[in-house]
Amino acid sequence: MLRDQKKKSTRENITRNAIQMFKEKGYDNVTVEEIAAACGIAKGTFFNYFPKKEHVLLYVADSYASLMDDIVARHQDGPLKQRILRILRDLLHIYMQHEELLRLTLMETIKAEIVSGSELTNISNFKNALRRVMVDAGEQDPQQRLSDPELSAGVVVGLLFQTLITLSSKMNEDGIYGSIERQLDAVWEGIGR
Repeated sequence: MLRDQKKKSTRENITRNAIQMFKEKGYDNVTVEEIAAACGIAKGTFFNYFPKKEHVLLYVADSYASLMDDIVARHQDGPLKQRILRILRDLLHIYMQHEELLRLTLMETIKAEIVSGSELTNISNFKNALRRVMVDAGEQDPQQRLSDPELSAGVVVGLLFQTLITLSSKMNEDGIYGSIERQLDAVWEGIGR
């Protein structure tokens, strides 16, 4: 038990120091050696916890997974499109609070999705959560049934990520949300039929 607590504490220390350094110096300007030195550990110890520097960001993304599940669970009532917009609004709000870090995390998550092809990434988990919302809405109300919830969820996830990547450095939260809402409006008729 004590050993597990020490491992968890070390992982959290590495993550905390790495994130602080990424914010201060920029992700590309921070080395594993610098992170290890800031943590008071050997470089090899860093690699016991994270195979590469990028995995620190993936670990951060994983820590947001339960938060995402809570957001999805919070929005179980109302018309499907409005539920999806409320979910996206909540996720956008969190993203904007930690934009610099989460932008890096998002990029690494996308890379991991491409490289792994696994169905266990945060992107896949988010897509599956939205698909479940869409399926449940259709079961509760046949008027809200979508012809292809899997494809529809993928479109919504793609819309969100594309918007965050291209607009977050140029617009405030309300402007980005307005863009997301307009884009969803533009595709909803095609998705909803």
